[in-house]
Order: sequence, then C-alpha cells, then structure tokens
Amino acid sequence: MAGPLAVVGLGSTLVGGVVGAFGSAAAGQAQSNMYAYQAGIAELNAKIAKQNAAYEVALGGQQAQAQGMKTRATIAQTRANQGAGGLDVNSGSNLEVQKSEAELGAYDQALVRNNAARRAYGQEVVATQEEAQANLDRMASSTARTAGTLDAFTSILGAAGSFSSKWSTASAVGLI
Repeated sequence: MAGPLAVVGLGSTLVGGVVGAFGSAAAGQAQSNMYAYQAGIAELNAKIAKQNAAYEVALGGQQAQAQGMKTRATIAQTRANQGAGGLDVNSGSNLEVQKSEAELGAYDQALVRNNAARRAYGQEVVATQEEAQANLDRMASSTARTAGTLDAFTSILGAAGSFSSKWSTASAVGLI
C-alpha cells in the first residue's frame, strides 16, 4: 500500500511539472507578443520616416521655387533702378550685375534643394534603422515562442524524471 506522503510527493511532482510547463509556454508567448508589438511600432516608425523624407523633398522644391521668385524679383528691381538712373540695362557692367544676381539666386536654389535632400536622406536612414529593428523584433518574437515551448517540454521532462526517481525510491523502500 502506498504511503500518503509518497502519493502526495509523487502527485506534487507531476502537478509542478505541468504547471511549470504551462507557465513556461505562457511566458514564451507573452514575450513573443511583446516583440511582435515592438516590431509593429518599428514598422510604423519606418513608414512615418519615409513619409517625412517625401515631405522634406516636397518642401525643398517649394522653398527652391520661392527662392527663384525672390531672385527674379531682385533682378527686376535692379533693372528698374538701373533704368531709372538712365543707364543701359542690357549691356556692360549693368548686365553683369544682373547676371551675378541670377547666379547667386541659382546657387541659393541649389543650396535649398541640397539641404532638403540631406534632411530627406536622414529620414530615409531612420526608416532603414526602424525596418531593421522590426526584423530583429520579429525574429526575437519567433525565438521567444520557440524558447517557451522548449522550456515547457523541459519542465515536463524534468518532472517525469523526478517522478520516476521518486517512484523508484518509494518502491524500493516499500511505500508503493
């Protein structure tokens, strides 16, 4: 006849193994869910960064267009001032002044576009980093799920080994 303590010990070993297995599986799933959530956030951040890059390019185009209009207005004002002073606006140093203003305006426009392109590139780098983070988080999610499952099996195997050892001991001393 089995001793009550031996039965309780064997039962607690089995129950502990099953509870441990469920706990390991649940912990693995919870960690997997956390990483999946983080991957989703990183993907969203990447999408936002790509949109910001497109906005920067569009903004740079608008600013360059405004700079071009400002340059044309400056040249027109120069021509008006030269003409009002009784000078020939289409030749000599007067024409060279207008050409210089046009060159400076073109340079300013190029600078505006370049700055916009650099800002856009920075946003594209952020998007790439976020996409890489999302990939890492998805891999971590999968690994966490697998680790939880393996931990659950390990818990069951450990409980089975402990149960077997206790059964053998109890049998050897005549408790079972």
